[in-house]
Amino acid sequence: MRLSIDHQTGFRYDSPVRSSYNEARMTPTTRDGQTVWTSRTTIEPTAWSFSYVDYWGTNVTTFELHEPHERLTVHAQAVVDTRGDDLPWDTDRRTARNDLGWPALRDRGVIDPMTDFLTVTSRTTPPAELTALVADVAHQPPRLAGLDVCRIVHDRLSYRRGSTTVNSTAAEVWELGTGVCQDFTHVALGALRSIGLPARYVSGYLHPGRNGATAGTVTGESHSWVEWWCGTWVSYDPTQGCRLTDRYVRVGQGRDYGDVAPLRGTYSGGSSEMFVTVSMTELG
Repeated sequence: MRLSIDHQTGFRYDSPVRSSYNEARMTPTTRDGQTVWTSRTTIEPTAWSFSYVDYWGTNVTTFELHEPHERLTVHAQAVVDTRGDDLPWDTDRRTARNDLGWPALRDRGVIDPMTDFLTVTSRTTPPAELTALVADVAHQPPRLAGLDVCRIVHDRLSYRRGSTTVNSTAAEVWELGTGVCQDFTHVALGALRSIGLPARYVSGYLHPGRNGATAGTVTGESHSWVEWWCGTWVSYDPTQGCRLTDRYVRVGQGRDYGDVAPLRGTYSGGSSEMFVTVSMTELG
């Protein structure tokens, strides 16, 4: 699928802000299954900016403003070709036979370079009930164990906007039983890491589908999902309860949401209100 993505986000301030320092992670990357044809990030008011790839492999635009402003807008546009994961690994167990087994995953040669993705963070620490549940599926090959972990999370949680905050933890979400995609991802990450699977948070966009309508511009959304490592990275969306299709666009990855927030920074001034809009157009 070829998609045009238009993502605008920023802050409205209750009084003029004298200066601000920010990082935006809103630019998709070219990788297996995804090709970025064009991308552009603009900032209003016009700001000094610099782009680089961070430690986790995510494209970052860092910028700063040193003039009074009452609104800050970051506008990211991209045209991307996407392709879903079409290997039948969730129904054909033969794929799992080619993965690393549990003894290899517990070897120092894997644990040391994967430490960042094995360590639980304050956002991802799993509750005891979840740890016990996922321990029961860890007898399977790692790829299939990871799949069942995500299914446990999907079956337990319900999607509900506004039920959590950006700072909600996996334990809080599990107890509440509801959350948004960020919460599903954090809960799944903690559960995957608890059985010894290196796992990372992936951020991007999800095209909602047309539901039989003709192609056109639709309201999309920022989205997140998980990947676990068993010799190769395996992707799954615990919120939707499905493998990735060509409706997914990848932007970045890290240990949890804190590594991939689309926009964050500091400023000198009063309080602020954040705004976000995402539109996606299927081009072919």
